[in-house]
Amino acid sequence: MKDMLIPFGLLLFLVFFVYAMIHTARKQRKAKTNAFRDFADRNGLQYQEEDDGNAQRFAKDFDGIGQFNSPSLGKIIPNDVVEGMLNGAATILFRHRVRFSEGWAREWFVAGITSDETIAERCTVQFCKGSADKDAFYLQDPIVKELNIGPFLMVVRAEGASFPGKTLDVSVLKKLADLAGRLPFRPEIQIRQNRLVVYLADRNSTIEGTETIENLFEFTRNVVRKLEL
Repeated sequence: MKDMLIPFGLLLFLVFFVYAMIHTARKQRKAKTNAFRDFADRNGLQYQEEDDGNAQRFAKDFDGIGQFNSPSLGKIIPNDVVEGMLNGAATILFRHRVRFSEGWAREWFVAGITSDETIAERCTVQFCKGSADKDAFYLQDPIVKELNIGPFLMVVRAEGASFPGKTLDVSVLKKLADLAGRLPFRPEIQIRQNRLVVYLADRNSTIEGTETIENLFEFTRNVVRKLEL
């Protein structure tokens, strides 16, 4: 009898463990969805549970977040898309999962703004806490500038010196570092002409609630303002 109880108990443990993991994952996914939905409701923006194509068109040429196909998963469509005009800015926010390879996936929490004028031709600004943070394999462009400002090693990536626009100016980088230092998460910026996106930089960062979405958008809007001056 004892010989039967041990494997039965192990089986029950495994069943409850799997159930707990599924339940927790669903609860976390619902919390993320509610954060985006609440942000849309509070600001009079449109919300879609699944992208109708606008998020994909907006993000198609951004490194990492612009990937919408996977060898194992096929087509990957962004979720929790929020769109509209907010404080005079054409705004889009969304959640997107990408699997780069088997066993290596990440979730992106993105805020984007489309400006009326070109901000920079093409560049990325990283807010690194150390040299290891520079090595984001999804970023395609080489480093054209790096310097220590406050708590960050600021890194600018671009195809050439003419592409990053004002993000090469030390005074501008200091302002961006100051803004980033007030956040409870580490951001990353990418720019493609008049489109700018900001997302949570660390792979394991997640949305804790509507406040995280609000901080993400506010930072995005302030970055655009600094670069448009």
